[in-house]
Amino acid sequence: MSSVEGKKTNVRKGWKGVMRHVVPYKKNLWVLIVLGFISAVANGSVPYVTGRFFDALIGVSNGVRSETALAPWVFFLGVWALIQIAANGTDWIKDRFRRRLDNNVSFGSTVSGFVHFLRLPISYHTNAHISGEISKLSSASWRISAIVRNIVDLTPQFLSVFIGIALAMTINMTLAGILLIGVVVYVCVLIPLLIPIADADDKAHRQWNDKWNDAAEAVFQVAQVKQATAEAHEAKKIRTSLLETVFDLWWKLEKNWSNINGYQRFIVFFTQLAVFIVSVKFVADGSLSVGELVALNGYAMMLFGPFVALGYSWQTMQNGLTSAAHLEEIFEIEEEKYHPLDPKVAEERNGRVDFKNVSFEYEKGKDGVLKNMSYSISPGEVVALVGESGAGKSTTIGLIGGYYFPSEGSVSIDGVDTREWDLLELRKGIATVPQEVALFNDSIRANIAYGNFEALEAEIIQSAKDAHIHDFIMTLPKGYDTDVGERGIKLSVGQKQRVAIARAILKNPEILILDEPTSALDSATEKLITSSLEKLMKGRTTFIIAHRLSTVRKAHKILVLKDGAIVEQGTHEELVHLEKGIYKNLYELHVGLE
Repeated sequence: MSSVEGKKTNVRKGWKGVMRHVVPYKKNLWVLIVLGFISAVANGSVPYVTGRFFDALIGVSNGVRSETALAPWVFFLGVWALIQIAANGTDWIKDRFRRRLDNNVSFGSTVSGFVHFLRLPISYHTNAHISGEISKLSSASWRISAIVRNIVDLTPQFLSVFIGIALAMTINMTLAGILLIGVVVYVCVLIPLLIPIADADDKAHRQWNDKWNDAAEAVFQVAQVKQATAEAHEAKKIRTSLLETVFDLWWKLEKNWSNINGYQRFIVFFTQLAVFIVSVKFVADGSLSVGELVALNGYAMMLFGPFVALGYSWQTMQNGLTSAAHLEEIFEIEEEKYHPLDPKVAEERNGRVDFKNVSFEYEKGKDGVLKNMSYSISPGEVVALVGESGAGKSTTIGLIGGYYFPSEGSVSIDGVDTREWDLLELRKGIATVPQEVALFNDSIRANIAYGNFEALEAEIIQSAKDAHIHDFIMTLPKGYDTDVGERGIKLSVGQKQRVAIARAILKNPEILILDEPTSALDSATEKLITSSLEKLMKGRTTFIIAHRLSTVRKAHKILVLKDGAIVEQGTHEELVHLEKGIYKNLYELHVGLE
């Protein structure tokens, strides 16, 4: 694709993004269009009536008497007052509607963006730089509203231009022609200056987003930065990328805008100067009255006003289109399909899981993560997934929850293929206790009840008791209303794990997934949490992603994965006696380390 085609595509995508967030408020927009038309007609008439009023005043000063009861200057003053009242009143009402639309678009696009992020599949969140993508949303939301604001404000002014030209021609064709020539020159000079800016603006924005993401990542990973004493290293990277690379691009862009500003000022000045010089002759020979000159001068400002405003606002418009195009790229990513065309829900939920010849690859054409995997898990069985990092354990769990779907074969939960399940219903029957628990910056009560928002207080308390966290909660000054801080930072690792267990107990799932929740705990806390987990696992199909093999001895079935395939399966006693078995080797190595 050529650079010209790329620019056109970017602009089209930008306008598409703008319309995505404006269309929901089209009724408000139509009201603004009608008000804008009224405003344009009223404001376009003001210079003409003003000129007539001044001519009437000059007539009074020259002793010209009115042949009617109503003096001409009184009539034109009255008309002028009525037009001004209509124009100002309309503009005031229009401003109220425009501000409403402005806020609707800004807040609406922000909400739509966050909701879209939530509905995107896990595969997107795994690969995307989320903080950078959210930064694009933040930037685009107010810039898109700025585009709408400029269009709503400028459109009536451009309509006034046509009215102004028509009325100016009725006064003096020569002077109206000079005004028109000035406008044409202005447009011809402005357009070649504005077109190249689109590419430079897009490049500057992309560089800013990339370098901002890098700087933000260092802050998000501040613990690692401090541990490595890399503050000076990261500070140098940030200064170099933002104060040199990105700053140079933005400064070059700003100089171009400064040049445009200078050109437009001089063109307007010379056009007005030409009108004044030529008008001397017409005034002197009596073919142009002073009032008509005043009207023409008013139309000069009216004709150039919108173009000058467009020049000033073009940067805002261009920035907005660039941001809207970047955001549109995110909105074009397909959301997760929660509800298939013919969604199904199992008649009986008991936690049966069947993998039939399942193969899976994250990207088509790349090496498969899982290869021809088949097994069946009966309701209530405890299954351990064992293998080195990258063996396919997490991917297997992702397939069970419908976060991914097999490239070949099928995964069935309670007899229904995950491709046919209503995903919201499927996931309601699955609970996870992860290795690293990330809680919301909310109360302990809200974190336990997350995903079960209608739970009764008694149910929340009982879940906490079963997870052996209730007694600790009651020692806190605010009890269950205690805020846990961002990502649960105010709680210890063991306390967070017990909150996660309480949440899983409250959910009462058919399938339970334990991503080695005790691996980061001391022995005393591990013993306490293991007791909670055993109660939680009772009667539920449970998958344990095992890193510490001491936790899988009681599993009904152990699946040993290597390179995406099941290479061994059986109980602990069966596998530990396999000669040269992978599980036996891992177990002996683990026992030796302990």
